[in-house]
Amino acid sequence: GKVAERAANTTRITGATGAQIVVENATDTTKGADIVFAIRPEKIKVSSRKPADAVNALEGEVYDVAYLGDMTVYHIKLDDGQMVRASALNAARVSDDPLTWNDRAWVSFRPDAGVVLTR
Repeated sequence: GKVAERAANTTRITGATGAQIVVENATDTTKGADIVFAIRPEKIKVSSRKPADAVNALEGEVYDVAYLGDMTVYHIKLDDGQMVRASALNAARVSDDPLTWNDRAWVSFRPDAGVVLTR
């Protein structure tokens, strides 16, 4: 993506298709700079509804689900075509918000959850 806007503690990044996210800890960037945003799968939340309080929420479709015993791994194809991998601990026997293949889903994450890499 590209740095669209810089503020005191946050940076707004615009992807190739126009989707925007807000991140922290991007102090070495300037407006217009090309960057890559990296985030660990366990720091991404997946839900069937858009989280009301999420700063960063992107919609897509569940492409794949892998149940691994103690965790479930989701591959979500975002509406802009990017693939996101998210993992969730299976703390409860039955999920309050079950998702399966082809379901519409939202991925969300905190602004401080990832890392900005400059090219």
